[in-house]
Amino acid sequence: MTVNDIVRVGIIGPSWWVDYWHLPAIQNHPHAIITAICGQKERDREEIHAKYGEHARNYTDVATMLRESPLDGVIVCTPNDLHYPNTMAVLERGIHVTCEKPVALNAEQAGIMAEAAERRHLIGMCNFPYRDNPAVEEFRRLLASGYVGRLLHLSGDYHGGFGLQRRPNWRGLRSRSGAGILGDLGSHLIDLVRFITGDEFVSVCAHSLTVTRDPQSGEVNAITRTEDPLVGDRNDDSCAFLAELSSGAQAVLHTSWVAYQGAEVQRQEIEAFGTEGRLHFIADHTGTRLRGKQTSDRQWETITVAGIVLPGATGDDNEDYFRPGRLSPNNTTYRWIQAILTGKDSISPDLVDGWRAQQVIDAVILSSAERSWTDLYA
Repeated sequence: MTVNDIVRVGIIGPSWWVDYWHLPAIQNHPHAIITAICGQKERDREEIHAKYGEHARNYTDVATMLRESPLDGVIVCTPNDLHYPNTMAVLERGIHVTCEKPVALNAEQAGIMAEAAERRHLIGMCNFPYRDNPAVEEFRRLLASGYVGRLLHLSGDYHGGFGLQRRPNWRGLRSRSGAGILGDLGSHLIDLVRFITGDEFVSVCAHSLTVTRDPQSGEVNAITRTEDPLVGDRNDDSCAFLAELSSGAQAVLHTSWVAYQGAEVQRQEIEAFGTEGRLHFIADHTGTRLRGKQTSDRQWETITVAGIVLPGATGDDNEDYFRPGRLSPNNTTYRWIQAILTGKDSISPDLVDGWRAQQVIDAVILSSAERSWTDLYA
């Protein structure tokens, strides 16, 4: 599909996240160029070329971009309600795609997207970048090697405090995002559990809440179950759920954007307990670390992982401490470009992984609404 060993990339939905994650990967790859940018506003040629390169052209209509621009792959980085129509439009043109998470508003849409990519033999990636954290990869390797023995239970959380300072824009509206914090940060947590353990979610039991504020003062006036009619189109701000995994292990998971973080902004934490030990992973804006205990150990073993920054190594608050590997060939977008270039049939995480995560999201939403256990079916 490529011309002269160059992968021509289009971007739908330019944003800070595109600038931070996707753009460096494209610019660092020796065989990739950006040929099209599609957003809501017109931009002059000089601005586009200065930021995205001399080959880039600006569009405000996706169909026109897909029809006119030479493209081998397209990155979809829009609000969630536009993931499905844009990704399907890209796939129907025979173009490879990478879509941000959650890939759709529900599992039905996500399944159609995954099936379309497979049927057309196209590379469809779901961008779960935290899989590429070297500490996450080492956690997965150690768990598979039997470091903790047989996995019995797992606890995990992914928290942010930004919902305390401001309304979470379109992500806080069900009509635009499908799920609030559960889709935003929770989808990453769900995928990390699947990736680290190799298990699937079998059943969930959930509770979600929404914080409502006085429209004038901004002060919290109610903490309400998300399903309360008074919440309206507002989405979940915090969600906790129990889960049964396919191995028989249990998981206790929580995600929130109203969990005070101080200067750390965001924090991920996963701990696995088994018959012979435990593993503990933490990542925040001060660094990433992995530690373990086996049998009768009194002290934690600090597990050395290449490619991460340990707490205290520097006083700076840097996004890359939380997401190590952004500038490396292990970056999800870099690997997606490489797969297109080399003609690989698939790449991980893919749209099937996005569909699996969306199945869990749908089950958690239903469980919270019905206040009961909800089973998942593949």
